[in-house]
Amino acid sequence: MKNNVGDINFDSQIDDPTFEVCDENRVFQYYSVGTSYIGERKAMREEIFNNIKDINLSFEGKGGYLTFRFLVNCKGKTDRFRFKSVNADLQKNEFPLSDIKMLEKVVRGLKKWMPGVLNDGTPVDSYYQINFKIENGHITDIF
Repeated sequence: MKNNVGDINFDSQIDDPTFEVCDENRVFQYYSVGTSYIGERKAMREEIFNNIKDINLSFEGKGGYLTFRFLVNCKGKTDRFRFKSVNADLQKNEFPLSDIKMLEKVVRGLKKWMPGVLNDGTPVDSYYQINFKIENGHITDIF
């Protein structure tokens, strides 16, 4: 398997061993193959906001950005979730792991993925990312 910058390799400690990657050597970026969510970002945002309204996420009152990056396979299934957080100045920021894990569970619950496709219509694996803007411990935007 070749390695490119940004590849998410399998980690037996956190990834689902039954998750199938259709071609480990050809994983695209979502924007180059049109990977999407049914209803587009608007539907995804609504679903996430609806699913977090009853969860006690505080992020210790901090602000910044939390990005989840993951793989959408050629069948529209997801796994290999990774996250990164930065503050408003784009410096490393550490939100409570418990809040991150609760939010990851919500993101993992998104099931209406449309895999990316090549010009000939062949569905392919791709990386996708969802960014959360957090202000004073509250999610204020998802993009």
